[in-house]
Amino acid sequence: MADLKDKFTVDDIKELDQRLNRIFYQVTHYQTRSNAGQVEIQLLDVIDRICRVSGMLCDLIEQHLEGNIETNDPYRYIDGKLSIAENGINNFLKVKKIDLDKPQGSH
Repeated sequence: MADLKDKFTVDDIKELDQRLNRIFYQVTHYQTRSNAGQVEIQLLDVIDRICRVSGMLCDLIEQHLEGNIETNDPYRYIDGKLSIAENGINNFLKVKKIDLDKPQGSH
């Protein structure tokens, strides 16, 4: 069975984290948010939270690869951010009256 170190290097994780931080910067930047409508803001908030969760996972993998996980209670952080993202996307679907459980073409 392969080890995590066989799949990722610390540099791989740092590069992924930088990409996530760039997306986070873009969705949280004043100019992005000031040019977005209410529904778009909801989606930007979902992306924001998912970037934060992904960033935390990158931090944990990097720490693991370096041999010591220092982050205190990462599960609680990730669970909280994912809950906010789930609520955000559910609110978006409700506002847009999108029913994902309804077969396409049904009226």
